[in-house]
Parts: sequence; C-alpha cells; structure tokens
Amino acid sequence: MSKKNDGPLPESKELLDTLLTETQKEIVERAIKEIKENPESYNIDFFWELDASIGGVGGYCMPFDSTSNPFPTGIGRSLFRPLQYAASYIESNKDIHNNARWVVLNSGLHLEAVAKYMIQKFTSSVNPARYKKLTLGQSVGELDKRKVLPQNLIEPLKVFVKLYNKSKHEVNQDEERKRLFSPADSLIGYISARILGKEFLKPYYPEILESIEEKYLNGLKGLNMNL
Repeated sequence: MSKKNDGPLPESKELLDTLLTETQKEIVERAIKEIKENPESYNIDFFWELDASIGGVGGYCMPFDSTSNPFPTGIGRSLFRPLQYAASYIESNKDIHNNARWVVLNSGLHLEAVAKYMIQKFTSSVNPARYKKLTLGQSVGELDKRKVLPQNLIEPLKVFVKLYNKSKHEVNQDEERKRLFSPADSLIGYISARILGKEFLKPYYPEILESIEEKYLNGLKGLNMNL
C-alpha cells in the first residue's frame, strides 16, 4: 500500500495543523507511525496518555471493551458513550484500518451530543431548537449565531463537521486510496473531538459530574478532571 493511500484527508490535515499543539501533533504522528509499522499489534498507550492530558471524560478512562458500559443511562451515556465506542474501534482487535470510519463517526456523535447539550443551556424552554433533531452542522450554526462558542474554535469545529459528514455520507471514489478513511483520520478525528468537546463542556463539567451517580464515576479509571 502506498503512503498516499494511508494519508489523512484534507480536513484531517487542517485539524492537525490548526487545532493541535506541536506536542499533540508529535504524539499523534508517532501513533500513526506505530500503526503503520505494526498494523496488527500496535501499542499506542502513549496516545491514550495524550487523551488523558486533555482532561475530562474520554476513551482513556473507559473500558476499551464497549460491551462494558460505564454509563448505562443519563447524561453520561449521551455525552460520553460515543467516545467509548470510538476508542473501542481504535483498540478492538487492533483493526483500526477497517474501523477508521467508525472512529470518526462516533467522535462526531460525541460532538453532536455536546452541541445539543449546549443548545439546551442557551435556549428557552419554548425554543424549537431545543427539541429538533439537528445535525451537527445545524447545531454549530445555531450556537455560532448566539455567539456562545469560543471564537478560536469555530473554524476548527466547522472543519470537523466536514470530516464527520464524510463519515456519514461519502464513499471512497479515489482510486489511489484503499479506503476513504485511514488510521490517521481516525486518530486526528478522535483527538480533535476530545479537544473541542472538552473546551465546550468545561463550564458545565461540575454540573455534569454531579448528575452522574457516584458508582458510575468510580468505574472510570484514571479520570483527569484537571481542566
């Protein structure tokens, strides 16, 4: 397989360059290299250390076995279960090449839930936006209109929306790519969603954690709430 086939999509490259710090980029690129060199036995524990360093709930503190559900109900399930699925698709059976699309898709579902949560915070109980099933792009537009998103994250978020939409709707039509999504897309997509989601939820984390039963929070391993 040529290097070009394994490369990230343009949206992923833009996220890597504009959203991640230099240190974060180096770690993601190291993980991509590890997967390329050991496609069926890669060890990317250092990638999950990066995930933990972001703070908040992420795949790093939930079981990679998605059949073990740390949040069977409530806000924890809607916000964070997609991140567990994404992490599981990265680590499960070391099959990230076949699972890359599903990593991006579930990372986007996390941000969809985050955006829905924020809309409920910033709209009245009679506003139709609270009850409509909005796409991530529509939710971003609604929040952007209300000027409640950190200005420095609006453009990266819109780039992520494009990547997420590809995971939902597009098929690979590039003869030079074996698959539309590569391991690079999945790692960049996941860590980008974590960075964005954490920043958006940061003001609400105390409230979110308070609403989750203690027995479920105690099931998270190494939870980093140093936000």
